[in-house]
Amino acid sequence: MNTASLLEAHALTIETPGGRTLIRELSLRLGRERVAIVGRNGVGKSTLLEVLAGHRQASQGRVVRRGRGVLVAHQLGDCAHPTASPGERRRQLLQSALDARPELLMLDEPTSDLDAAGIAWLSGRLRTWRDGLLVVSHDRALLRSFTQFFVVAESGCRHVEGTFDHLIVELGRERSENERRYLSALNRLVTKEEHNATVRRRRQRKKNVGRIREIKRCPARALLNDKRSYKQESQGKRAVLQKVRIGAAREETKARRRSLPVDLPLELAFPRLPEADLGPVIRGEEVTAAAGERTLFRGLSWSLGRDRVAVCGPNGSGKTTLVETALGLRGTPRAGRVHCDSARVGYIAQNGANWRRDESLVDFIATERRTTCLEMVARVLNAHRFPLALADRPLATLTPGELVRAALICLTQRESPPELLVLDEPTRDLDFLGLAALEAVLAAWPGGLLVVSHDAEFLEAIGVARRIELGLR
Repeated sequence: MNTASLLEAHALTIETPGGRTLIRELSLRLGRERVAIVGRNGVGKSTLLEVLAGHRQASQGRVVRRGRGVLVAHQLGDCAHPTASPGERRRQLLQSALDARPELLMLDEPTSDLDAAGIAWLSGRLRTWRDGLLVVSHDRALLRSFTQFFVVAESGCRHVEGTFDHLIVELGRERSENERRYLSALNRLVTKEEHNATVRRRRQRKKNVGRIREIKRCPARALLNDKRSYKQESQGKRAVLQKVRIGAAREETKARRRSLPVDLPLELAFPRLPEADLGPVIRGEEVTAAAGERTLFRGLSWSLGRDRVAVCGPNGSGKTTLVETALGLRGTPRAGRVHCDSARVGYIAQNGANWRRDESLVDFIATERRTTCLEMVARVLNAHRFPLALADRPLATLTPGELVRAALICLTQRESPPELLVLDEPTRDLDFLGLAALEAVLAAWPGGLLVVSHDAEFLEAIGVARRIELGLR
């Protein structure tokens, strides 16, 4: 292997526009290796890749680049064919980057929007790539072709060498260690606060006794005021220092909490669905839909209640159109009839786009469940393995993967829970922990599922029994 350096980073510190540190004093050297950058959502993987590619400035440090590099970003830019689907546009961008034969190819979530055929095509091209390769991805199938991993986490960045299965074991060990450290830090914080509370009570008692003694001795008022002023100033400084120390301990605990998966042995708490069979939730009869002059599907019929059905097919075959038509979001189809009992449906669009709102997940659950008991809300979040640190944020500020998971919790906690969940590409942008949690939730969900997905491993895990296959015509 040619070990000539193509990319070097020296003491990189990367911060968000709001000042939150993502990467601190990172140094690395990359030659013509194949390296996958992994980590949970929101830790800064895409930002790091943009800095390394020269598309964004670091807060501190420098990057040295040798040779020609090309970055295919996660966000889709302009395309020569504006009517192309996201998957078709993604493949065009990847094809152009591969054809350019750069010394260093950098890809950010390259399998996003790709169908099964597209993922197979990309995997085949990358297996034969002999120059430098740096890929940010959560795609399990793609990552199994790598043996070099760069793990980005709040606790720091590190290199792991071995198979993807070895990586999962290492991350599991890291999570266990984080949990031990977090619990230890939390115990220290509680002990310190209890100690400070005891000290404050003791000082208050001494202060009260001292005042009584001073009054009995009747000292000069000026001297008494001087003593009080000194004590108040001294105690005030001490209180400020204690507050700073406690604040630092809290921040340390919160930082570990953010990097710690919520993995408590609690049963998934779903509301009870109606026992009675009220008939199909959505129904279509001889439905035909088109995009412009192109027919997507013709004469398609369906009847869904508490079934588990996947909508599959290549990009541009009309999967999202089928879902939106079935839900009545596209108006009247070109031909045929559709019926949807919307009160019995819960829908999450791609990237959770229909759930971008200002309220937080905690607020939503508390409102729907009509409770002020945060302990109950926390139990629900723990059952879904959703990070508590994210639950107080406005839903609109979450990453797409986090938002999809949060929206799913919202749907399952509605006062009148849906009987059929309709999910359009729910695994996009999910990290390993989020994907595993999503699979567990959907596998245990007692209602029906209509899921658009290219991930065969995911569909098997959630128990899909039937598929609606669409094809280009």
